[in-house]
Amino acid sequence: MEDGRKLGRKLGTPTVNVEGDDPGLILPANGVYATKVLLPDGTEWPAVTNVGTRPTFDDGDKLTVETYILDYEGDLYGQYLRVEFFKFLRPEKKFADCAALSAGIAENILETRKLFGDTVPALSEKTK
Repeated sequence: MEDGRKLGRKLGTPTVNVEGDDPGLILPANGVYATKVLLPDGTEWPAVTNVGTRPTFDDGDKLTVETYILDYEGDLYGQYLRVEFFKFLRPEKKFADCAALSAGIAENILETRKLFGDTVPALSEKTK
């Protein structure tokens, strides 16, 4: 994982980031996906992953992979994660501003929650 610009944190959706030019990565087409993340402790978490060039922030052609893990709180710096892609949600697009981007991310999160249901480990434990 790379230490990003922390834009997701400022938007309320902190992400784990990977530079897309790593030769060991196998990536789908640019866009937003419903994904699951396997953490080093063996837990799986639903997530939303953007693969692309972040056109809202005009990052040129630098490919990034940014994953927001739903309801996760913790420090993952320096750890290896596995991201599994389940469903294409939408193409990557440029939003007019940060508020519009946040609204788009909220829709992606809602769609991902509907897809996976109550599979968030912390939430599942609370209901037992």
